Amino acid sequence: MTVIILAGCSNHNAGNSKNEDQTKTVQEETNYIMLNDSMKRVLIKRGKEVSKITAGVLQKHLKAAVKEGDMPYAIKFCNTKAMELTDSVSKAESVIVRRLAKKYRNPLNETDSTESEIFKAYIIEWLGSKPLKPQIIPDEEGHPVFYNPIRVGTLCLNCHGTPGKNITPELEKTILELYPDDKAMGFKKGWLRGMWAITFPEYTVKQ
Repeated sequence: MTVIILAGCSNHNAGNSKNEDQTKTVQEETNYIMLNDSMKRVLIKRGKEVSKITAGVLQKHLKAAVKEGDMPYAIKFCNTKAMELTDSVSKAESVIVRRLAKKYRNPLNETDSTESEIFKAYIIEWLGSKPLKPQIIPDEEGHPVFYNPIRVGTLCLNCHGTPGKNITPELEKTILELYPDDKAMGFKKGWLRGMWAITFPEYTVKQ
């Protein structure tokens, strides 16, 4: 299952310390696990549930912002509030939710070297018309991480589509004012926008 959502629209500066504190809190109750097929299925199911919850929360508030104002207003909302909403899900679900992208809007959402390789593999599979499957890969600290691609949906085109076609000049101006290094325009429906990365800090994979 691939969830359609806007990726990387938030300002992550306020969220980094929260994630670090959350990791420390959950790590106090770390459980060591064997990452066998059965455990992978459990974590993939959980990752899908959390990504669906997060997508629902963000889309609900984004649609409300569009209804209240306009797309430039909604972009400003994403810039200031999306991370708070994502952090609230992370806290409620005892995980760390991130939305990563190679062609990012916010530089803090850029994939690192390991994540770039994971996303590159998804791109190659997508270009080859192969099914894209979620996966569980431990991070450097041994915590399992759920990865799953994020596709561009119809709503996403309003601020990630083609300038002059899906994106108005006014909206493009607002985007570039908020995100001077934006790389997240020019997408088409169905393209890969980025991927979910949901870390389960309460677990550590036993080597």
